[in-house]
Amino acid sequence: MIKQALAWVMVKARKHPELDVEALESLHLAPDTPGFNDSLYLYGRSADGTSLVTRLAIRTDAPAEVWMSVLLPGEPMAFVEQMHHPHTGGMAAGGLRWEVTVPGRQWQVRYQGPLRQGGRVVQAEVELTFEATGPLVDFSQGIKPSTTAKALAAEPWTRSFFEQLGEIRTTHYEQAGRLAGTLVLDGTTHELELSSLRDHSFGRRRWRSWDRHIWFSGLCEDGTAFTVARIRYDFVGPLTAGFLMKQDREPIARCSPFDAIGARGEIPERFSMTLTTAAGTTHALLIETGEVFAFDMDGGDYLIREAVARFTLDGVPGVGIAEFGWNPHG
Repeated sequence: MIKQALAWVMVKARKHPELDVEALESLHLAPDTPGFNDSLYLYGRSADGTSLVTRLAIRTDAPAEVWMSVLLPGEPMAFVEQMHHPHTGGMAAGGLRWEVTVPGRQWQVRYQGPLRQGGRVVQAEVELTFEATGPLVDFSQGIKPSTTAKALAAEPWTRSFFEQLGEIRTTHYEQAGRLAGTLVLDGTTHELELSSLRDHSFGRRRWRSWDRHIWFSGLCEDGTAFTVARIRYDFVGPLTAGFLMKQDREPIARCSPFDAIGARGEIPERFSMTLTTAAGTTHALLIETGEVFAFDMDGGDYLIREAVARFTLDGVPGVGIAEFGWNPHG
């Protein structure tokens, strides 16, 4: 009990400061912090199966990570083949550029360069505008310090353990919206109008210290947006976070364990899980997975697979992404 009380004090003391929206939405660089990472991500989905995921991560001591993957009905998947690129200034690398036009409300995402599709390389040009339909949701809000403190207290407190705690002290927020624009792929123009959710996180991130995680995010037909995430590092965990957002935000405090979802490296085609909010209400989530976007981080230190997904939350259908990640050496 003494150890857990000390852990609670430590968690409270390490809470990150509040930032105004303009500061929150800016690019965060920390050249003196090893492993620091500013990651911008979004996905888009439509009822006809069109799916898009893109990510730009600017890293302190490693090349930037660039994702642009697109799935159009009846066509092979198109994706950036070379993930790592030099940071070219601002929010840009490898032909991908993000720009905030209205903080907390609107972003522009552009990509110009090659994509691999169906065994050949084609040229692509992407022009997208993200318009928010919901508020910014901070993952740290609603997470009880006692929950994190209990996980910390369960681990042996060594010098290495304390050095790695920066991994869990990150800023992470999400926002639901609409994504519209054009994709020119191999000379053919496609108009895109997609339901979307974007993610911005910054702090220390070292893929080799991640053991396993899930991140399931969906947009339901009744307007509900949700995310549930569960992560286990090689030094602590598992930790759970997430939210349900309709009129009000309900933080998710607990979800089904990893073993109930599937084995490490497995992407089940159909499964269910239970979500429990901080207020104690429970929700039933059914997940059906389809085609998968694959990302091997830092040469295979960590593997991420993002499945195009259909969800049913408390009986209400929706679409989104079911992300699975695991350390192949674990």
